[in-house]
Amino acid sequence: MEQLYVLGTGNATSVEAFNTCFLIRDGAELFLTDTGGGNGLLKRLRDMDIAPEDIHHVFLSHAHMDHCLGALWLIRVLSVKMQAGHYNGTLSFYGHREVLDTVDAMCNMMLRPKFYRMIGKYIFFEAVQPGETRQIASWPVTFFDIGSKKTLQYGYTLRLHSDRTLVFAGDEPLKPHTAEIGRNTDWLLREVLCCHADEGQFHAYEKKHATMKEACMESADMQVKNAVLWHLEDRTDKKIRKGKYLAEANQWLSGVPEPPVVHVPDDGDILTL
Repeated sequence: MEQLYVLGTGNATSVEAFNTCFLIRDGAELFLTDTGGGNGLLKRLRDMDIAPEDIHHVFLSHAHMDHCLGALWLIRVLSVKMQAGHYNGTLSFYGHREVLDTVDAMCNMMLRPKFYRMIGKYIFFEAVQPGETRQIASWPVTFFDIGSKKTLQYGYTLRLHSDRTLVFAGDEPLKPHTAEIGRNTDWLLREVLCCHADEGQFHAYEKKHATMKEACMESADMQVKNAVLWHLEDRTDKKIRKGKYLAEANQWLSGVPEPPVVHVPDDGDILTL
């Protein structure tokens, strides 16, 4: 059965938590989504006992630095192994053309030529389109445009081996078409900046993010079975953060028939899908 490895749960400027990124795992099959904003990705992989050389599939949702800069570090580490003949197979990055071209350009500027030459030989940037389905490892993955007004951003629907569905909805509030894509899904992965009670402190709406209120109410309306909420502020003490957010979720879902199970993971958590 697949597991969700939570590498990071923080927002763009998080210090205590790593930027939101995660990995879906079923035995030797791995699918990494987003890479955080730096070499902290390598530590998170090490802490969760994931060898970088076991990663062969990566999805990049958009070109904001907290979602794609970690890709440079992954490429840096793996290109050395590739050049030395210590990496089996190929490494594929999936996403829209804009984010892939951004990462390629940064690699061209920052990697030594002998390592940059691994791109096109062992490393491939595979542009996808909304509505397109790719077989990634053994998972069918269908991509969609989340409708961001800030920068082009994709999410996806993934069919789990149990025939259940997982929807990654990006890091912005749900648009109507995204809510329809996620309707009745088994696992919805979406952003929340803060508790609704703290909106005045963190200004979620001004920053084009959601609070626990919207996330819970929308998940219930969509009849989602499990809602994983992250991309959070990290000024709340991590010792109490999960409990605080779940308490507010219970407040908004009180009285809702068959409410979704709400998950507010910490960095390093593993959820069974």
